[in-house]
Amino acid sequence: MTRPGTIFAIITVALLMITAGCTSPITNASTTANATPASAPTQSVALYKVTVAQPDAYSRFIRMDTDIYNAGEVVEFVVINDGNANLISPNDLPAFSVKFQTSHGSWATKMGSEKPAVSNATLLKHGESSQVYRFISDGWEAGRYRIVSDYGVVRDFLIKAGPEPALASVCPPAGNTTPWITIDPIARHYAGESFTISGTTNVEPGKELRYTIFVSGGGSKLVPLGTPVTITPAPGACGKNTWSADVMLPEPSDYFIGIAESTRTASALERFTILKAPSATSSGGVPATASVTGAPVPPTPQVSP
Repeated sequence: MTRPGTIFAIITVALLMITAGCTSPITNASTTANATPASAPTQSVALYKVTVAQPDAYSRFIRMDTDIYNAGEVVEFVVINDGNANLISPNDLPAFSVKFQTSHGSWATKMGSEKPAVSNATLLKHGESSQVYRFISDGWEAGRYRIVSDYGVVRDFLIKAGPEPALASVCPPAGNTTPWITIDPIARHYAGESFTISGTTNVEPGKELRYTIFVSGGGSKLVPLGTPVTITPAPGACGKNTWSADVMLPEPSDYFIGIAESTRTASALERFTILKAPSATSSGGVPATASVTGAPVPPTPQVSP
């Protein structure tokens, strides 16, 4: 059994070798039915262009760009008299109300007055149009609604639930910013098989990490396979970045990978095993080279780019 002091010595020597040589103007009008003058109805963001079944033929007198809106959209409409008779409002400031259909099928007032105010009558003659009316459906539940104009015409429209807002990524407070590096567990692999060793770190993308593959030389001795390889972390969520190294080792043995950032403030060491290949290879045998992406290598055993 390897004593704790021996393991500590292995880690210290490995890490020293890794770093060697390194240095809107529109307001919610849900409580009022006052109309806002405008030139023409604007386009619904929903862009459904759908006409729903209407209460009667006179509903066509209320013109809307669509009959379906997302909750929160501005609803605009204008009254146009396409008939032969005059449309009459009982007051000189024609307004409107909006009702909604309850779960029982009855209609209840959502906004505006139950009964229009009575003053001087206003006529809308054949071919004439009213001002453009608008209101905001912010906070309205999905369902069927009805515009009731003081001119005596009505039109139904639908409100559908708006799209769910995208949840912003909420990262915990940064807290301790001391550099750290971890190595993911490394599964066993066969000699001559390419695989990837990976891990996480809070070292920023673009800054350097250096790693070295060591082979156990017996006891506390570790033999490096080539010079340290330089890599850079990839960006991750909330500062938890990732790193990876592609490795191929030709001989079965116990190995170590040591990785550290350039100032050696953060480092990690992990042991893994390479097994003998289970089947015969080609006549040339298993290639007698080791490959670790990113570095020039000396003769066998070696670490190749």
